[in-house]
Amino acid sequence: MKNKRMPEVRFAGVIGDWEKRKLAEVAHYSNGGSFENEIVNNGKYELITLKSVDIDGNLVSSNKFIDSEVSTLEKDTLVMILSEQAPGLLGKTSVIPFNNYYVLNQRVASLTPKEEADSNFLTKAINRNGKYFSSRGAGTKVQNISKPNVENFELFIPEFKEQIKIGNFFKQLDEIIALHQQELTTLKQTKQGFLQKMFPKEGESVPEFRFPGFSEDWEERMLGEVLIVNSGRDYKHLQYGDIPVYGTGGYMLNVNDKLSDNDAIGIGRKGTINKPQFLKGPFWTVDTLFYMTIKEENDLLFFYSLANKIQWKKYDESTGVPSLSKASIDKIPICFPTPQEQSIIGDFFKRIDDTIALHQNELEALKETKKAFLQKMFI
Repeated sequence: MKNKRMPEVRFAGVIGDWEKRKLAEVAHYSNGGSFENEIVNNGKYELITLKSVDIDGNLVSSNKFIDSEVSTLEKDTLVMILSEQAPGLLGKTSVIPFNNYYVLNQRVASLTPKEEADSNFLTKAINRNGKYFSSRGAGTKVQNISKPNVENFELFIPEFKEQIKIGNFFKQLDEIIALHQQELTTLKQTKQGFLQKMFPKEGESVPEFRFPGFSEDWEERMLGEVLIVNSGRDYKHLQYGDIPVYGTGGYMLNVNDKLSDNDAIGIGRKGTINKPQFLKGPFWTVDTLFYMTIKEENDLLFFYSLANKIQWKKYDESTGVPSLSKASIDKIPICFPTPQEQSIIGDFFKRIDDTIALHQNELEALKETKKAFLQKMFI
């Protein structure tokens, strides 16, 4: 590999080759200390531990604090995970956002950028090269990365002004992604709040919140009296077509035959049993996914919302892989209102679900955009 190269995409007006450097040439490495015996519930300083950096390189709270007066990390210092607690975390870095608060614990390293090295650029350059660190991990149960392997990591680096531009660009993009993630989380929490208030609590026959014009008690029945539980089937004998196939994890592929023309609610027979899916007909489901169709004049959207409130794991019949049977589903006690009230509630939650899906799609598009820029703006 040549020692001088250029990325595919650059900011207007910047010129010059990027030069290959070892990480030790652009940042000072330092190990953390051991503070496990000093941890308190609400201390003055937060410990940077193996749980302080997530898979996307975000700094997250370790929920571990100390009150001891020790050296704190300076703003713009990088912290690096030295022991892999989950796949992809070995060597992952994040940037300390401000002074006088964070303290470095053991098995985490600090990387202090030297002159002419930008922290936001460095963290992205390091994090996009996770294979380097994972391939150099050592250990039987837990993979660890050594100081020499960290310091010998090679990266291409431009002049300082270009580093700052690139670093700020990705910092702003990360902030936008974080904002969208928070909005999505808030929407999901809002939905859960409405599910609690718009369905009766156990032992009650009316919910805490109702739309105007409704006052009757909700009817108590068993789920099998309202929904028909149908079995999925193997699809491997089918050819490619335009009918979607669903499993417990969601959409899988398209085939040329269908199990149902009607909309339905998917619920796992085995494996993931606690994540209902709304299935638009026509569709096919695999043998690990039941699909439930509606009886009489009831509203399927309402019962999909109700399905999201049922504690499905409570009806798990296995001692190993979670499993549900038709018989156990049929006997689940439920409570529901008139078809007219069902329709209003079903439409209300559909609007929330549509908004959540829109935000989810926007978030995924932003993440894909970031991924593309990381490929084109670094070497």
